[in-house]
Amino acid sequence: MSDIIWTIDAGVVRLTVNRPDKLNALANATADALRAAIAEIEAHPDARAVVLTGAGRGFGAGYDLPAVDMSRTPQLDDVLNTHFNPLIRQIRQSHLPFVSAVNGPCAGASIGLALAADIVLAGRSAYFYEPFIGLGLVPDAGNTLFMTRLAGRAHASAAMLLGDRISAEEAERWGLIWKVTDDENLLGEATETAQRLAKSSAPAIAATKALIHAASEPDMSAMLDRESVSQGILGRGEEMRRAIEAFKNRKSG
Repeated sequence: MSDIIWTIDAGVVRLTVNRPDKLNALANATADALRAAIAEIEAHPDARAVVLTGAGRGFGAGYDLPAVDMSRTPQLDDVLNTHFNPLIRQIRQSHLPFVSAVNGPCAGASIGLALAADIVLAGRSAYFYEPFIGLGLVPDAGNTLFMTRLAGRAHASAAMLLGDRISAEEAERWGLIWKVTDDENLLGEATETAQRLAKSSAPAIAATKALIHAASEPDMSAMLDRESVSQGILGRGEEMRRAIEAFKNRKSG
């Protein structure tokens, strides 16, 4: 079964991370498959807007930690530079508008994926969770940039340093997302939003998206690089190794 599924109807693409048995955790291959799918979608003559979501009961559990090979020192900076940072750049720089439909848990790198979209909706049962500090790591995949710019320094610091769950309603109050909707209406509202975008001027949307990106995130690429450098250093440390081993033991226990 493919990690990524996409379908198109009346100009609206539904792009789904399809690893429901792993709560849509993002392996390296998943990020690569997303990049390949987005390239195909961008080249599709009928594609006008994209709805990004996760299969099953969650948007995404972040990076697939059980897949990390602890028999050798993890090179997490290489993971980010090769697989995840190019994905975040691709979404932000795409001429197509992206609408995230956050269903259920959204953690770690999956938050960066969700917030890379232009418009973010969340179901009422959704929540956001930054687990990095507890793993001896730093937030990555654009988290430090998106969370701070959207929610503000005070909220971002508490969310990332304390690692508390942020409810969908709280995320809306913070300005982290655009709107909360009832779970059963989430995909419908996200699709309706994408349909409105699909009916608008594609060149005007692409130009407006580029201007918003330039105004709000002129240093995005540099921040992604800084995240990867810090992650590479911490990923070679003993604290991270112990935390990952403990996490794997909990998952297998």
